[in-house]
Amino acid sequence: MAATTLGAMLRITERCAKADCLRDLEQQANLQGPCAEKDLRLVQEFLDMAKTQFTTRILAGAEVTPVQLGAGQNTTVALILQTFRWAPDYDIRNPAHPYNAAWKPFVTWCEENDLEPVLRKYHDAKGKEHWYTLSVRSAPEHVEQQAAAAAS
Repeated sequence: MAATTLGAMLRITERCAKADCLRDLEQQANLQGPCAEKDLRLVQEFLDMAKTQFTTRILAGAEVTPVQLGAGQNTTVALILQTFRWAPDYDIRNPAHPYNAAWKPFVTWCEENDLEPVLRKYHDAKGKEHWYTLSVRSAPEHVEQQAAAAAS
């Protein structure tokens, strides 16, 4: 996806509700052409595949295995997301990231299923290559839920 001005990114961030934000990103990709549309579709397919994998593993009672971004797996998506530029305070979870709107439905899915997304960075022993993994864990219980359970 082509670079966007900071002002355009800020306007998108300010007016975005989760569904509207994704619709804005889809319209922006449509305006930028087939390559941008394909990039967005690949990112969405990656996140949908992750949801399917996590759901299948949880329903089977198996350990949730993370999906990898980079180091030979899902490399195209890692390049689209520019994981090589990610920093502790800037990745797809950051509202300023160009694909944050594609991330939001994944977060909504996690919340609806009492899950919490986990994005971790790894690197090889020599520090030459790095990659990320995406996984989920059970969301921490809210204080209200704990109090209600204690009162029962």
